[in-house]
Amino acid sequence: MGDKKKKLISELRNTRHELLERLMDQKDHPFMNEVIMAELYDIEETIKKIENGGFGTCEISGEFLPEDLLEMVPTLKSMDDCLAIKSFYRKAIYD
Repeated sequence: MGDKKKKLISELRNTRHELLERLMDQKDHPFMNEVIMAELYDIEETIKKIENGGFGTCEISGEFLPEDLLEMVPTLKSMDDCLAIKSFYRKAIYD
């Protein structure tokens, strides 16, 4: 496994640890706990994909996901996810 993938797994594990601590703190609204649980699931699935060689491909079409987006959001699952994120980065037509 390359250094880049090892670093990513390490970062994901750190994020997982932080989320678990937040969950154990139990100060959040139950809705936030659901969001945290969903994020934990996504992190676990991403770690499995990295370890099994499926990281970076769309779960629907199998095509490669944009590397620049994966660097920002490694838990992306599909091209639809990428398109949703890219819509936030559009420049305004009018200033």
